[in-house]
Amino acid sequence: MQNILVPTTPAIETKPGWKLAPAAFGKPGNQATVWAECPDFCSENHVDNWTQHAVDLDHWGSDGARWDTDSMHAPAEALLALSARLYLDPTNPDPRMRAATVRIDDESVDVFHTPEMAEQTADELIAFAAQLRHLARQARTFNEGPAEALHQVRGGQV
Repeated sequence: MQNILVPTTPAIETKPGWKLAPAAFGKPGNQATVWAECPDFCSENHVDNWTQHAVDLDHWGSDGARWDTDSMHAPAEALLALSARLYLDPTNPDPRMRAATVRIDDESVDVFHTPEMAEQTADELIAFAAQLRHLARQARTFNEGPAEALHQVRGGQV
């Protein structure tokens, strides 16, 4: 009978909220795969998305939230988009970036928020959504108002 070795995660304890994940480091064509500490939320494949140096290992959560909208002039295009996901850079000189942050991206600018800032932004977006709904109702009321009624009475004639 032949013994078959099955690769497993090493029996090394990690901090709570962290796991060991394979990560590749090195130059193109000359990389080594090692076990690296990775936050539980990290969905990054650190082997396929390797870095040259261990200090460049950043951690990304999966796309946690995404929103986009089109326009009545371009109905099939996402003309404005926002996405948000978790991010952590364990070797960043800014201690806030060494903790889990929320990255908000509009496809041109990345904004990093502490959890408290992200909650405040979420509250502001909820308020913005309520204002947007109010504007939509105002536009609908205007469009269905007396001018539209008169237009319909005249059979579309001005």
